[in-house]
Amino acid sequence: MPPAPDHRRRLGAAGEQCAADYLSARGYTIVERNYRRRWGEADIIATAPDRTCVIVEVRSRSNPRYVVEAAQSVGPRKQRQLRRLAHGLMSELEHEIDIRVDVIVVTTDRRGQLVVAAHIQDAVEDE
Repeated sequence: MPPAPDHRRRLGAAGEQCAADYLSARGYTIVERNYRRRWGEADIIATAPDRTCVIVEVRSRSNPRYVVEAAQSVGPRKQRQLRRLAHGLMSELEHEIDIRVDVIVVTTDRRGQLVVAAHIQDAVEDE
């Protein structure tokens, strides 16, 4: 039986917070969370230490055995949406900036605490 939607929503929100904390600890600046525009939505928009704008898709799983599955769950449809989002974000900015799309997978450790299991940089390439 699949987990209840409320549990999934709480896990997703906690996973996004874990990812934001992880990025902040590595020198990223969180610009916006739950960024929504007509061309799509992103869990986190951040600025990397090298000033690259990073669109972050967070995938949370309560079972660490599903880390690879979580990373692979960013399928072709979501990748197209994230590419559209990157192009739309570039059009919103008034100056040229490098943009990349990362995927962060969050899962639980042996103690049941949320941890970042994978940070895949440039996970979605431009077509």
